[in-house]
Amino acid sequence: MLKPLFLILFCWLASPLAAAADIRISPLRLVLTPQAPLAEFEISNPSRRIFDGRASWIDLQATETGYAPASGEARASVSAAPYLVVSPAHFRLKPGDRATVTVRIRDGATPPRGERRSHLLIEADAARSPIRKAGGGLPVDAALGVSAPVLLRNGGEARAALEDVKLLRDADGLLMLSVDIIPKGSLSSYGRIVARFSPDGAAGGATDIVQAAATSAMTLGMRRNVNGFTDAPRRRIEIPLGRTTLGRGRLTVAYEGEGEFSGRVFDRRSYDIEPPTQ
Repeated sequence: MLKPLFLILFCWLASPLAAAADIRISPLRLVLTPQAPLAEFEISNPSRRIFDGRASWIDLQATETGYAPASGEARASVSAAPYLVVSPAHFRLKPGDRATVTVRIRDGATPPRGERRSHLLIEADAARSPIRKAGGGLPVDAALGVSAPVLLRNGGEARAALEDVKLLRDADGLLMLSVDIIPKGSLSSYGRIVARFSPDGAAGGATDIVQAAATSAMTLGMRRNVNGFTDAPRRRIEIPLGRTTLGRGRLTVAYEGEGEFSGRVFDRRSYDIEPPTQ
């Protein structure tokens, strides 16, 4: 009874990282189109044990902060799995070995217009390992799994906007950027959120930022592998800035495309920052 819950939780955690202690998958996502109907994942085993892996599909619905199990209605409108084939479905990896898992559009399948998405789930059979205690060991079964999204596209355009940009403070009093990505097109966006600061060199009360970069913009924080999936009305991203203050200057937040959108800027917002008054 615990296995489905474990896998759902693990997939939610693995999606931005796409790695576990004993399973690694690269790249972090794949995009297939009728013009490029085949792509590959590389699965690696960095551990010191042999594991038997298997590949299957799961459907997850995008939420504001991650993923949730897709409902039947969402699965019918979002799932790419009926149009895709994955091979091999089973494989064995020795320590340090790698395997290639191929994903392709099913022969004769005509993908619907727009975009669909399923997540390729790589599972490893439970490995029994002892937890050592005084007086003996306790055998424990530890199952492993990791997932990555596969997007199936047939026409359409990716657009996105930044909204609700805020400077917050974390539990330690350090600044944190919060920003929402709002999908605007029929295709999901993909890229990085970058926060840059241009200090005002003429301002009084110089801060460490002004001393480090009197005239040029500096990068305060960045979050990569950011998807703006179309099945969620917004995606909230938080980036720790590691500072208590910014001083006077201009804060710029940009959503910059990566992967197939490399070189594109989906949206950019700028704000004048004033130092806190005493």
